[in-house]
Amino acid sequence: MMTDAKKDAIRIVNRTTVKEVGDRMEVEWQLSATPDLEWAEVFQLAVPSDRQGSSEWVRGGSPDVIGAAIRWFVPSEEVEDAEAEVQHRLNVANERTGSGRR
Repeated sequence: MMTDAKKDAIRIVNRTTVKEVGDRMEVEWQLSATPDLEWAEVFQLAVPSDRQGSSEWVRGGSPDVIGAAIRWFVPSEEVEDAEAEVQHRLNVANERTGSGRR
């Protein structure tokens, strides 16, 4: 593989959480770079194994890549599970698009 084609791995640099209506939270993860379309598509389509927890979480949506951020509305009790899923998807997207490879 040519080193010139290497892309830096995209990583999370900050997370903010805002209380929304009821028991839902808007969680936003700031990324180290604005990903290209291929990376964003791989991220959004990557799904880890079965979610466990409330039915709202299990059947809920998935995170959105918006510019250099990932946003997701999740039940308050599932914020740490959402963190794990976002990290998993980030790793999959970096791996499949060649980000961070030397």
